Amino acid sequence: MGRERAKTFADRLPPVVPREEEDISHLSDEMADILYPGRRPRPFRVAIEFEPFEGRDHERALALARRSPQYKEKTEGDRRLHHAAFETRQAADSRALFQIVGSRPGTEVLVDGKRVPYATDLWLPLFWLFVGEGA
Repeated sequence: MGRERAKTFADRLPPVVPREEEDISHLSDEMADILYPGRRPRPFRVAIEFEPFEGRDHERALALARRSPQYKEKTEGDRRLHHAAFETRQAADSRALFQIVGSRPGTEVLVDGKRVPYATDLWLPLFWLFVGEGA
């Protein structure tokens, strides 16, 4: 005969609001992951952030970055950044963009929205294995 576990505070509350929403399509990916982990599958993304630069390749880099479904311009302090997150079917675009901006100072690679070790040396080449599958 085991002891019955005490109820948590949340279990003792009256059911005023349902514990789970039926439709979570209005929530952002980050909020859905926090409130309902694993309920909405998210595609794996690799993002390239780079600062604006002068030169003939700037327009081509911007055109490639804007092909990303999650392109945005953001400001961190006094720095302006272009942020382009690519899914696996757009691996060729990410490779072309990185070939232009990869050697420039201020370029960052994010894996699923996070800065990770060896992002440029390990994760990007692994991501580029998908080149040709999105065509």
